[in-house]
Amino acid sequence: MKFLWNLARKNLARSKLRTSVSIIAIAIALITVVFIRGMISGMIESMYSNHINYKAGHIRVIDEEYKLKERLLSLYYPVDGFNGEGAAQMAEKLKEVEGVEQVIPRLKFGAVVSQEDELVRMMGWGVNPAEEIKLTKIDKNITEGRMVQLGNREVVMGAGLMKKLKREVGGKVTILYTTPFGSFKGSTFEIVGKAQSPLPMINDSIFYLPLDQAQRILEMPDEVTELLIITPDYNKVSLILPALNELFAKEDKTGKYSLQVWNKGYELIELYEIALKMYNFIYVFIIILASFVLINTLIMIVNERTREIGMMAALGLKSREILYLFTMEGAIIGILGSAVGAVLGGILTKIFSIVGIDYSAAMEGMSTDLMFESIFYPVFSLGNIIFCFILGVLVVTIACIIPARMAARLEPSEALRQI
Repeated sequence: MKFLWNLARKNLARSKLRTSVSIIAIAIALITVVFIRGMISGMIESMYSNHINYKAGHIRVIDEEYKLKERLLSLYYPVDGFNGEGAAQMAEKLKEVEGVEQVIPRLKFGAVVSQEDELVRMMGWGVNPAEEIKLTKIDKNITEGRMVQLGNREVVMGAGLMKKLKREVGGKVTILYTTPFGSFKGSTFEIVGKAQSPLPMINDSIFYLPLDQAQRILEMPDEVTELLIITPDYNKVSLILPALNELFAKEDKTGKYSLQVWNKGYELIELYEIALKMYNFIYVFIIILASFVLINTLIMIVNERTREIGMMAALGLKSREILYLFTMEGAIIGILGSAVGAVLGGILTKIFSIVGIDYSAAMEGMSTDLMFESIFYPVFSLGNIIFCFILGVLVVTIACIIPARMAARLEPSEALRQI
């Protein structure tokens, strides 16, 4: 085997230009795969993180009917605890379940502000500031002022929303809203903070207010629209679902609540999970395209060395060994090309993982409901580089079997007759 390996290396050195072209083709394919895989991982992870932080948690507790009316921000189907005993008591019982790290209450409602001759639509989020900061790190996005505090009539607004309303931190804003009882009311709050988030939804549509103040103005004492359950690992939420189901079966006599896992029942998330599987085929396809250059090169080598192959066979080299020889030649090119491509692709991914890729122009006009940030940061990881290197070597080596089999099938007598 060592003899065949040395012979394969010497044969490749006989045609340096063709070998170099094949290596470059494989390297370019690997650079593309490493970078695209890192970029897609960055996009997916960012979107998953935002989806969990701002919409779904790991598991979301909602009224079954609320799920159907959520886009209308309906207040008619609140989470009011087990058998009406209050959301706070429900949250405490959920925290007692092993594996539950955090329970975040939110009271979401629609509101408007009269601005000159128009009504500016927005969404109010009544939150527990400490829990919200722990989950979303919203305080890091507050560029001016501070986060709201329980007990105070104050709000934090997105920078884009404040621009629409022509308000500044320290100013007042009168918010108009409808209670669950159908009455139209207005309340005035002090703006204590401005949030500049990479998410258009937070910037342009949302204002935060203390949960107790939201419950007071909406006449919803100890009620919320949802409770978000956070666990140590969102990929392992199924492990604590049995305990949660047991708790709800025991405590919820009305049976009105639904436990919605972060990746179930959300169309966009389900589409992305399908897309992730399809991307693996795309990565392989890109490398296969590059392998055609190598296959063509090896076929040319087989045709040029027909007499030489016949002579090796006549001297006792078996068909299996000839197959190994040409497969090794392709494998060497695959290893070199994959190594160069994986390293350069890793460097490129590392650079863009720091500077990011700005999609602001492409995302203009997109719905603010989508959990996409305007700047994506590809994920640089050693695991990605190693995976792509191994994938490249395997695909290229397998592709080389085609010309290798051509060489192994040559009959010595026929091969020696060719000039």
